Amino acid sequence: MAASAPTPVTAPGCGDFLAQIKKKPLHAEFAGCNYAPDRQGKPLEATYRVSGRFAAATEAYLIKAVGLNRLKRSCCLWDSPASQYRDSIGRDFLISMVSEETMVSSRSEWPRIIVFEITVETFTEDM
Repeated sequence: MAASAPTPVTAPGCGDFLAQIKKKPLHAEFAGCNYAPDRQGKPLEATYRVSGRFAAATEAYLIKAVGLNRLKRSCCLWDSPASQYRDSIGRDFLISMVSEETMVSSRSEWPRIIVFEITVETFTEDM
C-alpha cells in the first residue's frame, strides 16, 4: 500500500485571506489554507495559484495593492522576498510570490511558465 500525503491541518481563522482583505488579484485561484502548529508563530498559510500568462499582471497588482516585492530570478525560479501587509483591522500578513522551477530567464517569457504560487501567512501567536 502506497503512503498517502499527510492531511492538511486546518484551524479556525484559516481561509482566503486575499479575498477577506479585498486584495485578491483577478486571476489568483485560492488553493487552500493550512495551519502549521509546529512552526514558529503557528502560522495560518493560504496559497493561491496563478497561470504564467497572468503572472505579470498579478505581480503588478500585488505590488500596488499590498506592497509585494518585485519578483527576481534566482537559480531556477522567480521569487519575491516576503512583504509585510497590515489590514484595516490590524492583522499582519506576509505575502510572497514564486514560480515553479523553470529555465525561463526573462520576464517576457513568463507565459511559458505553467504556474506561479502566492503565499499569504498570518501568525496565531507572537514570535
